[in-house]
Amino acid sequence: MRLPLKHPFPALGRLAVLAGLFLGLATPASAFPIFARKYQTSCVTCHTVYPKLNAFGEAFRLNGYRMPKETEEQIKQRPVSLGSEAYKRVWPQAVWPSELPGNAPLAVNVKMASVYNAATDASGNKTVVHNDFQFPQEVNLFAAGTLGEHMSFMAELTHAENSDGSTGTEIEHARLDFDSLLGPEHAFNVRIGKFAPNLYDGFQEMWIMTDNGVDSMFNYNPVGYNGGVGILDDAAGVVSLPARARAIEAYGVIKHRFFYTFGVMSKISPGANTPVSGANALGTTGSPNGNFNNSTHKDIYLRMDYKFGGMGLDGDTEGVQLPPENWRETSFRVGVFGLKGNATNVDFLAADINGPVIDPVDGTNPFHMQDTSYTRGGLYASWTWMDLNVFGVYLNGRDTLELRTADNLTVVSTNDRTYKAAFVQADYVIAPPFQVSARFEKLTPGDTTVQPLKVSNFNFSYLAAANVKFMIEYQKSDQAGVGSNKALNTVIRAAF
Repeated sequence: MRLPLKHPFPALGRLAVLAGLFLGLATPASAFPIFARKYQTSCVTCHTVYPKLNAFGEAFRLNGYRMPKETEEQIKQRPVSLGSEAYKRVWPQAVWPSELPGNAPLAVNVKMASVYNAATDASGNKTVVHNDFQFPQEVNLFAAGTLGEHMSFMAELTHAENSDGSTGTEIEHARLDFDSLLGPEHAFNVRIGKFAPNLYDGFQEMWIMTDNGVDSMFNYNPVGYNGGVGILDDAAGVVSLPARARAIEAYGVIKHRFFYTFGVMSKISPGANTPVSGANALGTTGSPNGNFNNSTHKDIYLRMDYKFGGMGLDGDTEGVQLPPENWRETSFRVGVFGLKGNATNVDFLAADINGPVIDPVDGTNPFHMQDTSYTRGGLYASWTWMDLNVFGVYLNGRDTLELRTADNLTVVSTNDRTYKAAFVQADYVIAPPFQVSARFEKLTPGDTTVQPLKVSNFNFSYLAAANVKFMIEYQKSDQAGVGSNKALNTVIRAAF
């Protein structure tokens, strides 16, 4: 049994560590201490190192922000009742009672970053940015909680400052959950809104400890003259997997170990457009048409997996001997997932690694392209052994790309392109305040004329307090014929 550790640094020592990190040089957040106030417990009850959840935190999330086998005594902030319990007996002659959180269920997450970045293109030209103080880089306002026995909610408003001085504000999450609607408890839940689908449970950036997300999974653009060539900096365009979706999703945990989710969502393409043709199409793509999508087509997704050992996915511990340290267990989780859809009538200008590809008949303007059908299939696995967690994904994507003339009137060709992406990440708890992570990613684009992209990512995290985290993270990416990029980020995140 590991003995409790005294805080390793006095106040002056902690200040020196912080100063050292910034002298050494440094994206959506997902840690909100709303529930620490509601239950009067520490953030590390649910998080290994926020935003990464431990097994208990994962059960808490899947249970609609309710503790496994929750009792009234565990709730320290009493909710506001919206009607008497007696109304349930006379429904529908009375409105079914509900409740509101006892206090405003709000939390703020602030991220400060210092960035050192060095990029080298294929010709060997180097660009360096030293000590770019991004103070703040991002501020997130969260709201989350429960509305009675069978409803919960979560919302996130993010304000970010960009390196060019511009700013942007986005509603990243806004969803309602209807919990345990049918069958056994936790077996059938439904959510609606804009959110990170449970399709990515365990490997999307809101569930991992690193500052950098897995771009090879979420920011790869599969549309290009010969297929996709690489990562989109701003994810504008069709992406391999959407980090968030406007969707209706059903999910649940059956017999404590089996997890499933099924959803219908808006297309993974950007906002709707009205395709243009003829002279209006030369050098331009479609314009917005006032809808989130320009057709009735919707994408569908599915995931199924099973957890062996450790705490059940709903928090069940029957027959399981767990260590006293709540981040530790011995378990293995494995599953499959898939997505299918199309982006017909969403136009893009054809490009390859060298830029726009000109239609030789037109002689001036590039071809148009559409991704008329796409499928994604993947395998997820996660192994936890005491202080070590190793997890990863293998993803195969197939896109049917339609090449059109510069005036967008004639289909020139239709080709199927396949890409592959994979990553493996290892997280290790040195001691509760000190944790490290290493990740390797490989992306093989659909365009066979370009080389694979390889990315290495290393992170050291120090929890100065349960809700204050310092990180130093190094990332290196290489793609033959394109160049390389090295970044060293120092980040402070505080949730309150």
